[in-house]
Amino acid sequence: MNIEKYSEVAPQYYQEEVPQLLDKYLLSTKFSNILDCGCGDGPLLYALCRREDFGTKKIFAIDLSQKRIELVKKISTNIIATVDSAEEMDTIADQSIDFFISTQVIEHVDDKKMIMKIAEKVKSGGTIYVSTVFKKWYGWYFYRNHGTWVLDPTHLREYSSDEQLLDLFDKREFVLLENRKQLQWFPVSDFFIKRLGLKDRKLYENRLMQIIRKVKIPILGYYNWEIVMRRV
Repeated sequence: MNIEKYSEVAPQYYQEEVPQLLDKYLLSTKFSNILDCGCGDGPLLYALCRREDFGTKKIFAIDLSQKRIELVKKISTNIIATVDSAEEMDTIADQSIDFFISTQVIEHVDDKKMIMKIAEKVKSGGTIYVSTVFKKWYGWYFYRNHGTWVLDPTHLREYSSDEQLLDLFDKREFVLLENRKQLQWFPVSDFFIKRLGLKDRKLYENRLMQIIRKVKIPILGYYNWEIVMRRV
């Protein structure tokens, strides 16, 4: 699917919550800058920029979609947002990133290329937080891709074993700090909103919608997989 078309049919909600595991390392790690790789509309950046402790941080954000990057720039003037690929990261200087973040991106791209670029861009001692989709053999969702039921039709893969992803990280360059999986939960309201094709950006920034979206059901067999590593 065309990347700009995808940005229109898959808008993202803004929120003020940060994933618990990510928050743990943001609070316990010393860093002067972060990179949100594949930032989308900027839901995570929206939350981070509302925290007092991020006022002095240098924040980089990249995404393939120009439309998404324009939205991210509106969140805060402190964000340096550019159109770039998770497989290339050409706009990011080598060995420059203290804290690398990528949420639900690696399953959309060439994971080997992305990990090679992470190794290039993150400083020695830097922290890497990556989240992705993990699928049990019985996992099911109503999208189809290449004859398989998938959580998102644009996924190139959905990992079904730790080794499929972790073995791509060279142990001479990365140290695994934490490896966590939690059952995916789906906001009931999202099903209806997607079917109605509502694209008004105000809807995705509405506080009432944030409350409504707290009503969720589990997606059996699908997990949010979080990995935290340190760059050697």
